[in-house]
Amino acid sequence: MSAHFQSSGPRSNAYSGSKFTNWTAYDPFFAEARAALKRFDGRISRVPAFPHIIVLRPQVPDFIHACRRAEVKVYLERMPSASRQGLRAVFLLAGTRKQEKSWSSNLGCYGMYWNSCVFLYAHPFNLRPGYTLDHLRRFYLDDVLVHEVAHHIDRERITDQKAKESFAHAFVQQQLRA
Repeated sequence: MSAHFQSSGPRSNAYSGSKFTNWTAYDPFFAEARAALKRFDGRISRVPAFPHIIVLRPQVPDFIHACRRAEVKVYLERMPSASRQGLRAVFLLAGTRKQEKSWSSNLGCYGMYWNSCVFLYAHPFNLRPGYTLDHLRRFYLDDVLVHEVAHHIDRERITDQKAKESFAHAFVQQQLRA
């Protein structure tokens, strides 16, 4: 008889009585970014002269891209070249059903910086009353894109998250005045 059984044997940790032994954080936004980077990582230069702009078409009809590839390129060109140095790519992501369900919760997310890439998430088509697509486009370009590029600039500093967010907000204000 083999010494290797299919069961894991008795459980001995604090969560043994629960079926939720393998707790993981639920984040459909990070999951989409991770999948997109995995899909394109081999095709993106490690140190491009200018960041690649990769657009993933929305697969869910209730999502839209708040901005276009050409608009992102123009905004990146306006920024100092030092702020783009080492930035591999900007992804305009597609959106998922799980994200759609999460937008009204505290998980809702417009963008993220990770692994020298900026990820701009697709936005649900239903806009808040009084907002237009132009408002949304300006918000994504003026605030979200610039904020995430600021995280790229500040990536080397090892400080707490609050200091990093303060730097990113200050960088957005500086770019808006320029």
